[in-house]
Amino acid sequence: MRMSDDSFTLVITSCGRFDLLTRTLASLSRCLDEPPARAILIEDSGDASVRDVAQSAGPLVGRPIETIVNDRRLGQMASIDRAYAMVKTPFIFHCEDDWEFTRAGFIASSRRLLDAMPDVSMVGLRDRWSLNPLLHNLPDEEHAGERVFMTDPAAHPEYFSYSFNPGLRRLSDYRQIGPFSALGHEADVSLAFKRAGFRMAYLSEAAVAHIGDDRHVNDPMGPKRPTNPFERWGRSVSKRIKRVRRAVSGSGHGASR
Repeated sequence: MRMSDDSFTLVITSCGRFDLLTRTLASLSRCLDEPPARAILIEDSGDASVRDVAQSAGPLVGRPIETIVNDRRLGQMASIDRAYAMVKTPFIFHCEDDWEFTRAGFIASSRRLLDAMPDVSMVGLRDRWSLNPLLHNLPDEEHAGERVFMTDPAAHPEYFSYSFNPGLRRLSDYRQIGPFSALGHEADVSLAFKRAGFRMAYLSEAAVAHIGDDRHVNDPMGPKRPTNPFERWGRSVSKRIKRVRRAVSGSGHGASR
């Protein structure tokens, strides 16, 4: 099944790592075998030279890259909200600026799964061994003619129900759960999807690799990534306190869709 040209919008978030962005765009040009209705790139660093990067990359499957440059840093969630507000198609293929795609065919496979499985929030493309160890030994399953492995939302207090890693997702689910900036950060967004009864699917045949492991950019609206054992300990304690408060308030209970 091939998606129609107006079925999905490509949204790419970027923040100043233009060498990685160049690799991401080049790999999308090679591997994105389905044309998006639009290709939207939102840059949160304020550096307008990202437009030169987009122009050098050229159209993606015949679609020019529409570039938005935030006047000031909004952070990941608000940038996503700003870009998603422009989306009119039923599906969004979300991508960050530090991924390299390795094969084609993942758009159609993802669409088949989302059509068949309304409780799946997104279809991930990463190799299972690059993910959380809790996902390494999950069995392969077949759904809608596709080989996948499914996350178990109960395996983690927040994660395994949503991710901003590359993958196809529904605009309607974003409208149900979002705006994301009102929820907090990625863990909070995943928790909101978890409470609404969502899980995630991953294609068993990976289609993307992460290329920005040691190039993290701190989000001005998010907690700073710890750089030493003391900071990691403090962050761990903060997470546990947050979970206890959530449990005491009764807000940690999931809700079915």
